[in-house]
Amino acid sequence: MPLRSEVVHVLATQGRDAQSVCSILQRHHVRTGIVGNLEELAAALGEDTGAVVLTEEAMAPRNWTALIKALQQQPSWSSYPFVFIVSRRNSELSAKAPLSLLPAELTNVMVLEKPMGSTTLVSAVQWALGGRARQFQTRDHLQEMEKAAARQRLMTRELAHRVKNTIAVLQSIVSQTMRPFPEMVPVRDQLIERFGALARAHDLLLATDFRSAMFHELIETSTSVHDADGQQTRFAGPDFEISPQAALSFALVFHELATNASKYGALSTPSGRVEVNWEFMPDQLFKLSWRELGGPPVHGPSSKGFGSRLISATLAAMGEVEVSYAATGIELSFAGPASALTHAIDQSFELS
Repeated sequence: MPLRSEVVHVLATQGRDAQSVCSILQRHHVRTGIVGNLEELAAALGEDTGAVVLTEEAMAPRNWTALIKALQQQPSWSSYPFVFIVSRRNSELSAKAPLSLLPAELTNVMVLEKPMGSTTLVSAVQWALGGRARQFQTRDHLQEMEKAAARQRLMTRELAHRVKNTIAVLQSIVSQTMRPFPEMVPVRDQLIERFGALARAHDLLLATDFRSAMFHELIETSTSVHDADGQQTRFAGPDFEISPQAALSFALVFHELATNASKYGALSTPSGRVEVNWEFMPDQLFKLSWRELGGPPVHGPSSKGFGSRLISATLAAMGEVEVSYAATGIELSFAGPASALTHAIDQSFELS
């Protein structure tokens, strides 16, 4: 049977204790290495370390600095197992007396009392090596997860770039197709702007590998086209991570609302303003309101246009939506389950 690949470091300075320990372990196919003091032990520790056999006598003088540093520099999956051999007089003082000889940073310890038989030593070391083997399995699993996550991020970014390129192609197709028809310019511009709203939302999502987007930034990005200096829009509510699907939906909704406000509502005049407020209720219900103030008088449309239908259909898929046409401007209210659009809520965020 071949030797194990992990090394058991042996620090035992009295007589031939180190040689005896190594001889016993090697007969059981354990790879060993003798170190002369705590500094040498600290230098020897690494990912090939299987365990450490340390005797009480070997700790004099007790200069733990180098060993403590080595322990602190372990990766998160690692905890070097120590087999600590003490004299009977020490173990008889109290159950905790042997451990009091060791620094607090040394936590993965089995204490053996001498004199003892070789079977006890071998069993203790095999226990330590078994635990270390499970640590190596955890390391390998974490590395595989990191590789898989990296591959997923790469694929997500590639897909996101292709989607954005597709949006650009669609904008170009619309522009080229409608160029011979001057009467279609307003329709062309609306389509291109809507594609642009999707593209801007994709940019936000791309920054997080399409995991989420921050809600406040999404509103700012969606409305800044019509209020570049941010003087006419006011937002208030806790910031939170919104899921990709919900982010794209709200990007279109805010774009339609802001576009309408810039043409006919509060953003069409310097004295107008838009207030957007949202909150999470105790029952995990998300509520949002869009309110226009100070703009020209507003009258409800005789028939719903595509923009109105887009807003209603998009929000209705996530909750309940109501649009009213007050004299001061359009008011929209939305209520839906938080689980339909959120990842994590930061209740400390508040802007006005």
